[in-house]
Amino acid sequence: MSVSHLLEANPAFCCQLDGKGKALPLNEHSEPSISQPFWIHLDFAKQETINWVNNTNLVPDLIKNELLKPKQISKEIRFESGVLVVLKGVNFVPNELPDPIVTFRFYITDNMIISTRHQQISAIAELKDHLEKGIGPVDVADWLIQMSDLISDQVNLSFDSVHNKIIKLEESVLNQRIFSYKEIGRVRKQLIVLRRLLSPQRDIFVKISTERISWIDDNDRQRLHDISYQQNHYVSDIDSCLLRIASIMEQINSFLAESTNKRIYLMSLFTIIFTPITFLTSLLGVNLAGIPFSSEGWSFVGLILLLVIICVISVIWLKYKKWW
Repeated sequence: MSVSHLLEANPAFCCQLDGKGKALPLNEHSEPSISQPFWIHLDFAKQETINWVNNTNLVPDLIKNELLKPKQISKEIRFESGVLVVLKGVNFVPNELPDPIVTFRFYITDNMIISTRHQQISAIAELKDHLEKGIGPVDVADWLIQMSDLISDQVNLSFDSVHNKIIKLEESVLNQRIFSYKEIGRVRKQLIVLRRLLSPQRDIFVKISTERISWIDDNDRQRLHDISYQQNHYVSDIDSCLLRIASIMEQINSFLAESTNKRIYLMSLFTIIFTPITFLTSLLGVNLAGIPFSSEGWSFVGLILLLVIICVISVIWLKYKKWW
C-alpha cells in the first residue's frame, strides 16, 4: 500500500493510527509504518472517490458498490478479509427536531479502515478530536468500538432531548395548557426514527461480538456487547415514550372534548333561560291591536321587570334541579 495510491481518492482525511491513541496524517511526504493500521475517510459523492473505489485492489469487488450506494440500511457483512458495516445515526442538534439522519459505511480489516459518507457526521468529528488529544483508538478493534460508541452517544443525546420534551408535554397536559399537535407530531416522528435506527444496530453489535474475528479479543467483544445492551435499553425506553405520547394525545382529546361539552352545556343553560323571554317578546312584538297596557306609561318598565323576574325564576329552577 502506497500513500500516493490512497491520496488518489481525494479523501476527506487520511491518517495512520500510531498505537498510542493518536493519528499521523498521511500525505505525499509521509513514510507510513507497515505495522500500524491506516484510516482513509471518503466522500462517496466525489468522482475521484468513485473512480478510486472501483479501481482499487484494497476492497473486494462485492463491497465496492456497498461503499458507494447512497441509500443503505443498517447491516453487517462478514468477508474472509474483513467486515463491512453500515450504521445509521443522527447529528444531534439541541432544540431541533427531528435531528438529521446520517449513514456511515466502513470496511475494516486487521490493518486498514476505509469509511465513506456524504453528509458531515458529528461522531467522526469527535473521533478525530480524540485522536488529536491522544485518547483515540489504538488499533482497528478499538476504532470500531469507539466509533460505534460515539454514534450511539449521538442517538442517546437525541433521545434524551426528546424525553425532556415529553416531560414538558406531560406537565403542560397536567396544567391543562393547550399546545399544537405539530409539536407532538415532531416528537413522535423522532422517536419512531430513533427506534428504526437502534433496533437493527443492536443486532449488528451482538453479531459482531459473537463472530470469531481474529483482531477482536474477548475484552473488545464485551465492550461491543455493552453497547448492544445499552441500545436495547434505549429501545425499551423509546417504546415506553411512544406509549406516553399516545397517553398525552388521549388526555388532550379528552380535555378538548370536556371543554367543548362545557361550552355546549353553558349555551344550553342560556337557551333555557332566554326561551320564555324570547317567546314573550315575540308575542308582544306582533304589532296587533289589543295588546294589554300598551297605552300605559309604565308598560315598558313593567315589561322589563317581568322579564327580569322570569330570568330569576329560571335560574332558581336550574339551581334547584342542580343543572347549574
